[in-house]
Amino acid sequence: MPDPGDGVDGVDLTPAPTRLADGSGSGTGRRRLGPILLVLVLAVALAAVLFRSLGDAALFFYEVDRAVELRPELDEARFRVVGTPQPGLLEVEVDGEAAVAFTLCAADVLADVVHVGDPAELFQPGVPVVLQGSWVRGSVPVGLVDPADDGWHLRTDHMVVKHDNDYRGDGAELTPCGVPSSERSQEEADEGSATAMGG
Repeated sequence: MPDPGDGVDGVDLTPAPTRLADGSGSGTGRRRLGPILLVLVLAVALAAVLFRSLGDAALFFYEVDRAVELRPELDEARFRVVGTPQPGLLEVEVDGEAAVAFTLCAADVLADVVHVGDPAELFQPGVPVVLQGSWVRGSVPVGLVDPADDGWHLRTDHMVVKHDNDYRGDGAELTPCGVPSSERSQEEADEGSATAMGG
């Protein structure tokens, strides 16, 4: 009877030793290390991006009137604030950096702002903005038109213009903000009577 190791018709069917068994398998470990390191680096990068994104998402978002109301609790914490810049933008320099100072308004509450860095491209009075920064104790630069002048200002470093679908022509007037509604009603009534009288 033929030996099973001889195979059929003289072909040897005995299993050949593996690379690990003969000591030549060390190269496969190095080849597997590259993809493992690549996956590890990608996982760390993804975690860093998620951490940064979630950190920004954790910033609280307030309208100006609420931010002023919560000023003692907010202290020096960073937050996002939305409001409408009032006329009278002032270009200044703060700590050697270009900045723009202006007054922000929402619900007839004013807050002074010093935005460090370049403002958003479409930034202008009357167009709402979302800013990111924190409260700072201290006055705003001299020359700001109708400031809140309450001894505090928002120091911001990130600005996004909040778009809407309303078109305002060049001659459009802003609705006054920061003027008590009783005074505004009286001003509007005075303007209306002057117009009716042909003045």
